[in-house]
This record gives sequence, structure tokens and C-alpha cells, in this order.
Amino acid sequence: MAFNIRSLTLYASAPVATNTAVNFYVYATADAAATVLTAGYFNDARSKLKVNDVIEAMAVATATGDRLTLKVTAAPASGNVTVAVNTSASGA
Repeated sequence: MAFNIRSLTLYASAPVATNTAVNFYVYATADAAATVLTAGYFNDARSKLKVNDVIEAMAVATATGDRLTLKVTAAPASGNVTVAVNTSASGA
């Protein structure tokens, strides 16, 4: 399958500073986690996503799901949108 922009839903936005906010999304797909993590998978959402946005994703949602908490690491105007699995806070 491919990324489905209709399955990416904004559920919260937290203001950080003037004109700066972190957006929180949910996403579900039948795709495998490895596919979701591939650079460019979220390219069709380039206009929505920005660095440090968070995506709570359920991969393999049609079978035994695999939950991922993703952080957007790059969302350039051209080139690939990239995400990384957010494991733990660096200051923790």
C-alpha cells in the first residue's frame, strides 16, 4: 500500500512560542512499520508536517498492529519527508 493522507489526522496543537507550535497527529495503515519509516513515505503530507511534529501511528492495523510514536525529522519543500521512532527523551 501507499501513504493515505486521509488517514493522517491532526488531533492537537501545542503552542511553543509566537508562530511556533508542535502538532500531534494519529495515523493508521495496513502497511508494515518498516514501510512507514521509509524516507519519503509521508511526502504527500509535506504541506502539513514540520520538524518535531509527532505522529502516533498504528502500522499493520488490519492484523496484529504495531504501534509507533514518530517524530518528523525533516519536512523540506522538496526532497523526502523523514521520520524517526521516538524512543526516550534525551534529558531523561
